[in-house]
Amino acid sequence: MTSNRRPVRHDAAAICTPGLESIVEQELTDLGMKPKPGSSGVVEFKANNRQLYAANVWVRTASRVLVRVGSFRATDFAHLQERADELDWEQWIPETHRPEFRVTTAKSKLYHTDAIAQRLHQVVGPPSIGEPTQPFVVRIDRDVVTISVDSSGTPLHRRPWRTEIGVAPLRPTMAAAVLLAAGWKRAVDSDEVEKRARLIDPFCGSGTIPIEAALIATGRPPGGDREFAFQNWADFEPGAWASANAVPKGGADIPISIRGTDRDQAAIDAAKANAKRAGVGDLITIERAVVSDVPADDGWGFIVTNPPYGKRVGDGDLRPLYQRLGSVAKEGRPGWSLTVVAADARLARQIDGRLKPLGAFGHGGMRVQVLNRRGGTPSAPAPAQPEQAPDSPNPTS
Repeated sequence: MTSNRRPVRHDAAAICTPGLESIVEQELTDLGMKPKPGSSGVVEFKANNRQLYAANVWVRTASRVLVRVGSFRATDFAHLQERADELDWEQWIPETHRPEFRVTTAKSKLYHTDAIAQRLHQVVGPPSIGEPTQPFVVRIDRDVVTISVDSSGTPLHRRPWRTEIGVAPLRPTMAAAVLLAAGWKRAVDSDEVEKRARLIDPFCGSGTIPIEAALIATGRPPGGDREFAFQNWADFEPGAWASANAVPKGGADIPISIRGTDRDQAAIDAAKANAKRAGVGDLITIERAVVSDVPADDGWGFIVTNPPYGKRVGDGDLRPLYQRLGSVAKEGRPGWSLTVVAADARLARQIDGRLKPLGAFGHGGMRVQVLNRRGGTPSAPAPAQPEQAPDSPNPTS
């Protein structure tokens, strides 16, 4: 295999659930990058090593971050192996690791994904028989082969703290996207606490929304102290990593008010355990209660929740439950912003006819909407809004 000089800047792509592209774009922009407009769950951007590390650590709504290795045309296995052999694989695969290929094809003469992976293993090295792996994503579209290396390793949506889940859970990346779309952000001073850092989720399940809210408000990385695939690459830069991984100063000691409730005690136990593992157990009040028990509050804050959908959890007629949530929001907390994840627009209208769509994405094989009713908020910039999700799933997420 020949060796080529590695480019100074990476051609990278953040992979996300289709519908969340605009949120990912905003997160990358906030990190100092200039992403291209995303589509079909892919947001492309240029990055140096530090920016690549930062994207993995701080982008809360992406599932993984890929780096382009090479692209070429191949219509048979001989051409595939010949062109693959021209790429510099050693820079991505440490001696202790083995390559792993995730292959998808569309409208190409090469279409047998297992056979394609076998040919690539013949060029790059055998598959793992127990060794750690370095994943690669191989996409063949109209005979054009695009090979990318996965810089994340374990998918970013698999938060280390989330080992206990309830019924019909929301992915942490989606929960973060809903929070960011609702306008929830990092609190940096006491004024932010009064205006921005009060939140309740009356259907908290295993705690995903409250935990993600606490991590955002306190400026902590969503994955905690996890490892990434890029830390094993030949050109890993410890100095750039230390800079990219540094937790922003300010806000750590500011009290925030986040509360999660659920009627199911098992869910509450799971939420408390997850919050403790995430390091935010002392920042969230989690307790068993039905939605009607949510106390009134004439101040201002956020209600952000993912109520039962019925089709997924078998709760029968959910209209009374949604009506109770509406009463809590409209009568008990009229000044609070309300953001709801809903699979049925008719059910959502039982909550509040003023709910407006912020966007949509696929969740558990269903298309769900993010609906919002703004409360009596202080002046603040309009939050980024998720795009409408396409019907087809993203093959690389």
